Amino acid sequence: MNWEKSFSIPELKNDDESLVIFYGKNSLVNTRPFQEILTHEESAYSERLRNEEQKRTWLLCRSTLRLILGSYLGKRPGDFEFCKNRFGKLYLPGDNLFFNVSHSNDAFLLGFCFGGRIGVDIEMLNGSEDLPSMVNYAFSEDEALSCSYGKNHERFAEIWTLKEAFLKTVGVGLVDRLTSVTILGNGKNDILRHQLNQKTFLCPHGQTGSLVYRNNHLLKFTWLASL
Repeated sequence: MNWEKSFSIPELKNDDESLVIFYGKNSLVNTRPFQEILTHEESAYSERLRNEEQKRTWLLCRSTLRLILGSYLGKRPGDFEFCKNRFGKLYLPGDNLFFNVSHSNDAFLLGFCFGGRIGVDIEMLNGSEDLPSMVNYAFSEDEALSCSYGKNHERFAEIWTLKEAFLKTVGVGLVDRLTSVTILGNGKNDILRHQLNQKTFLCPHGQTGSLVYRNNHLLKFTWLASL
């Protein structure tokens, strides 16, 4: 899989049959002040984020999302409103464009797809996580066996991101009993049961990323270097 580096915000076209994934870091060059891009409510929300690294990542993620959608809609990036479903997933009312976002520490993913649902997730483990406890809390039996009960960090990240991407695709967010959902195997696999496609990949700076999507599409992966 190849990441194509971009120094500008690519355009989305309504007749594009591709599924587009954008990756960025909080070191991404921002040539426009956030106040020109974000709404007052979004800026106020960012001020409540106490971790400075996560705050900048959130600001760049939301700014990039608004710049891309603003160009697609033919509007200034701060002049349109998002709607949210009851689980907090953003969408544009009455539009055929589906999108999803994810951020982890200093990096983020944005996914865009016309005519079909999409969910994305990104994760970077630092090695200090209590993986056995997390596996016990979130993984089905098949998932736990697949990562040797939490001892395999790489496999854990693949399953974790794929599972969260699936939940975001079907629009339910995190459920009360994550162990009741499984994204592995052929029998009880919920991704197959919903007739969805999936892909897990390595991001440019080592993070694990996953996406789950409704229809077959040509996949394009873009690494953003500037806003």
